[in-house]
Amino acid sequence: MKYLITESTAKKMAFEGIKDVMNELNLYRKTFDSFIIYAFSDENDFVGDSVVIEYDSEDGRLYVQNIYFQNVLSLFGFTTNEEQKELFSDWFKYYEGIRPEYVDF
Repeated sequence: MKYLITESTAKKMAFEGIKDVMNELNLYRKTFDSFIIYAFSDENDFVGDSVVIEYDSEDGRLYVQNIYFQNVLSLFGFTTNEEQKELFSDWFKYYEGIRPEYVDF
């Protein structure tokens, strides 16, 4: 059985998939100086790979370790870097109310 869904519906479903992954990873949302950070630890150590998503309001950069989200991205057909960057930019705008200047992996 085939289902046709609109691009906007697929995007919203992908947003929910991103949130589900973040919940499964048990990420903590923190603000620090000019940053919004989603990390494994609720401490302010931010060492190594503990930061999964980081937004810097000074330069408008959204950094994402997209390796954690590959299943969601491929499930909804976001396979190229440009598609993935657009999705995360739209996701961040949807959940945080901020449009990043650019997305970096």
